[in-house]
Amino acid sequence: MEKPWTPYEAAEELISVFPVIGRLIASHMQDEAEATFMQVRALFFLLEKPITASDLARKRKVSLQSASVLVQALVERGWVKRVANPNDRRQFLLEVTPEGLARADAAKHQIASFMTGFMDGLTPEEMAAAQIFLPGLHRVLTQHVREDETDKNE
Repeated sequence: MEKPWTPYEAAEELISVFPVIGRLIASHMQDEAEATFMQVRALFFLLEKPITASDLARKRKVSLQSASVLVQALVERGWVKRVANPNDRRQFLLEVTPEGLARADAAKHQIASFMTGFMDGLTPEEMAAAQIFLPGLHRVLTQHVREDETDKNE
């Protein structure tokens, strides 16, 4: 039996897998031509709550100009609308429209269906391990995000 991984070794493997997954999904989304992967990711961010373009840029770690171009494309497609910010009249909040919600749901289904083709290549044992590992990883990462947001708000 192989020696169990340390958390560091697991992290190294994740680091090598994430870019591959991202490239596969981005390429698939590009081929479908309904929305880019970046547009879908922005929609997913905006589903959490309405935020400003500046907030979106910070969350996505891109320039305000890049975020503004992305937002304009989403607005033109009718997936996002700008609404007055009740706390600051100089800013607009970005809110997902019903069409944007439908697009986000469709994209999530499309990506999951696409990734199913790769998951079919896993053994039953690997799927059983994924069933334990992925929810656990989601739990600890989500907890870290909540703690990080709490620290920033204090």
